[in-house]
Amino acid sequence: MSRPLRFLKTKGFYWIIIFLLVSLYPQPSYLREANRITIGKFVPGDGEEASGSPKGWKTLTFFNTPPTEYQVVKYRGEYVLKAHGIGTSSCLFREVKAELGSFPIISWKWKISNVIRQAIETQKDRNDSAARVMVVFEPVPEEMPPWYRLEYLLKGIIWKNAPLGPRIEYIWGNKIEKGRIFDNPSVGGSKMIILESGERKANRWIREKRNLVDDYRTAFGAEPQGIVALGIQTDTDQSNEGVTAYYGEIFLNTK
Repeated sequence: MSRPLRFLKTKGFYWIIIFLLVSLYPQPSYLREANRITIGKFVPGDGEEASGSPKGWKTLTFFNTPPTEYQVVKYRGEYVLKAHGIGTSSCLFREVKAELGSFPIISWKWKISNVIRQAIETQKDRNDSAARVMVVFEPVPEEMPPWYRLEYLLKGIIWKNAPLGPRIEYIWGNKIEKGRIFDNPSVGGSKMIILESGERKANRWIREKRNLVDDYRTAFGAEPQGIVALGIQTDTDQSNEGVTAYYGEIFLNTK
């Protein structure tokens, strides 16, 4: 048997094949470590994205509404997202494909300058918030009523950058008590959870940690099918008030 043919039967040959397959296989859109996954990283854009919006995030704007200004800035040696608006509203979304079996905990830090004092988050015409972190879950079409499927279809046509699926929105609210869960009055299939309320903790970094599986079960009465997207929103278009908010990196953790 020739030397090339003998090599094809060695372990070294198979390790080379495995290495090539792993190298060519598409990598996930997050950074994975032993105990956590970075699903929301804020890196300055370049080229067409040089305005300061984070690389890898898509902007969702609303008709006849000025967009919130989002910019990646450095704070004590790390990149964070700064959001500033006066009578503005827009979202940033990032596609994330992640199962929750091993990493059910979401964590991040955020900071606000002030709350939106006229906001009443349960009312459609007053639904503003200084800071909002949104998690979009994988939809289960067979569990959706027909009108719900139609709404998702229309969203996909009108809002091209809006990911589709059940959504939980974690809010830094105005006066509603912490822990309250209610329907988003403006968006179907979206539940809002008040994590912080009022200005007692304003102007300092606050760390948050939530169990996504538990929150989904409580909010929707079902089991989550994994997450498909992550969103950020600072929203002041209803009140015309001004606010500045900061968001740190967002992680999925084992515990």
